[in-house]
Amino acid sequence: MQSRSAGRKPCDTLECCICNCCMYNDLHWRIVTTEANMEVDPVNPAFAKAWEQGIGKPPSVAIRTLHNVINRYLAVTRPREAEGLSGANIDIICYLARHADCDVFPQDVERRFGITRSTSSRVLGLMERKGLIAREPVPQDARLKKIVLTDKARGINDALHSNAVAMEALLLQGLTDDEIRGFMHTLDVMQTNLIQTGAIGNENRYSSLALHAEEIDESQAEETGKEQ
Repeated sequence: MQSRSAGRKPCDTLECCICNCCMYNDLHWRIVTTEANMEVDPVNPAFAKAWEQGIGKPPSVAIRTLHNVINRYLAVTRPREAEGLSGANIDIICYLARHADCDVFPQDVERRFGITRSTSSRVLGLMERKGLIAREPVPQDARLKKIVLTDKARGINDALHSNAVAMEALLLQGLTDDEIRGFMHTLDVMQTNLIQTGAIGNENRYSSLALHAEEIDESQAEETGKEQ
């Protein structure tokens, strides 16, 4: 790949990792990933050296750290209405609220969150017993029953949404509109870089870690039962 800073003397100081002076320099070279057979540019050596020495965090670590901080903040500021609900319950409530104008069936939940029918049946059954969802027949086929939120769940969703909006406002304090747009673009590029390798599929299937955790627990319980 042609360097964007051809002719510039590369900087090998650790301080360089916090500026843009050698983001694109003559130290770039090509490598081929064995997983996807894609040619990619390696990380600037000054960045890599700083990360290895613990001077700064690699982007992936920084993103995971921010993700964990956001989750902790949302957990400690969780509205009273949502107390006692599992992460899986909240994920499904939010999903159903966003698709309130559509008919949503159990198989839609399974596809959206990448879970099995047994996990979906168990989670939805528990939510129904908690008074969070109801099943209603659809006019075109009385055998089919769509999933709808109850008034109780809609109130929970409204409280969660208000808390999330307040958190986003706090999170973005001190950033200009252009900085926010640039940050979102950067995240999109990073995500696309990984998805286009073909190794993980579409990111929409991995939107609920809580549901996947429940599915893993269920699978492990089944294996334990078989062994006994």
